[in-house]
Amino acid sequence: MARLFLLLLALGAHVACGGSERVLPADAGRDARVVDDSGVIFADGGDDGGTDGGPDASTDAGPDSGTDGGPDSGTPKCTTSALCPSCPDEATVCDDLCPTGQVCLPSGCEDIKRCFTIGGGACDDDGDCGDPNYACDLTISRCLRTSPGCNSSIDCVPGFACEGGSCVDRRVPCDGHADCPHGYTCRQLDDDQRFCRRLTRPCERNTDCLALGVPCGDPDGDGNGECMPSLNPGMAIGDGGFQLDAGTDLGQPCANTECTSGGAPVCEPEPQGTRAQCGQHGPCQTTLDCAPTFMCLDLWGDGRAECVPTGGDCTDTSECPERQVCASSRAGGAPTCHGGAGT
Repeated sequence: MARLFLLLLALGAHVACGGSERVLPADAGRDARVVDDSGVIFADGGDDGGTDGGPDASTDAGPDSGTDGGPDSGTPKCTTSALCPSCPDEATVCDDLCPTGQVCLPSGCEDIKRCFTIGGGACDDDGDCGDPNYACDLTISRCLRTSPGCNSSIDCVPGFACEGGSCVDRRVPCDGHADCPHGYTCRQLDDDQRFCRRLTRPCERNTDCLALGVPCGDPDGDGNGECMPSLNPGMAIGDGGFQLDAGTDLGQPCANTECTSGGAPVCEPEPQGTRAQCGQHGPCQTTLDCAPTFMCLDLWGDGRAECVPTGGDCTDTSECPERQVCASSRAGGAPTCHGGAGT
């Protein structure tokens, strides 16, 4: 009897101490490893292969899962493009309605639309707008057009052109400056907009060219203003340069009178768009202003003509499909409908 009692006591002690038969939890969590002293692998497989739904699981749909559409996801929340290199901020996405001073337009990412800023500059009253078609909206302190349509491309969202009284999408997608034709530069506006911006766009004052980072000038002397970089954008303030902000001087806009060579008679913006050089592609009044084998042509129909090689497939941007422009390629050649990256 005493022997039986001692045997039962020993078995009870063995079970209480756990012995070699360990009871494993169903989920060992993030830090589970192969336990060196028992040879047991926990059920969830540890950090890189578990099925427990924890922060390290391949199916947890967390920030590292590749299926949540987040910034580090393998599956983006929309299909991007050269024009729209990243998905629009959800706060700007629209169906039709936007806040005052904005308009709902296609973003270039699939069929997603977003709000774009429209209108003129800052104002305190209507007199600051300088255009009878505009009035000062005091709720946002900006000049907004009061009549439908457009009179010039200044009335349109950047990248759109005024054609026949309506704003037409002329955003030419680009990955770099080489994708843009003469007279354009590749610029990224916000995170989700990248396209070739026309440099010699119409302007009335320097503020019309702020987005391009160049001053407003009249390079061909015809009385119509065009945004035009300087031949010397680093000139001193005291020499009459246009100052964009404190410490940033853009210099005087280039004028054709500074270009005295017959082979390079006009102001030609360089590809990056912040400096001009004397070249063959630039603003003109007549063909006499241009180099031999070049002609003076108004490719935008807004009274701002430019020197281009003779011939070509188009004479006006309105002849081209949307998101294309009539222009001369930087690779050479007469004007053609240019579609930028991917064409």
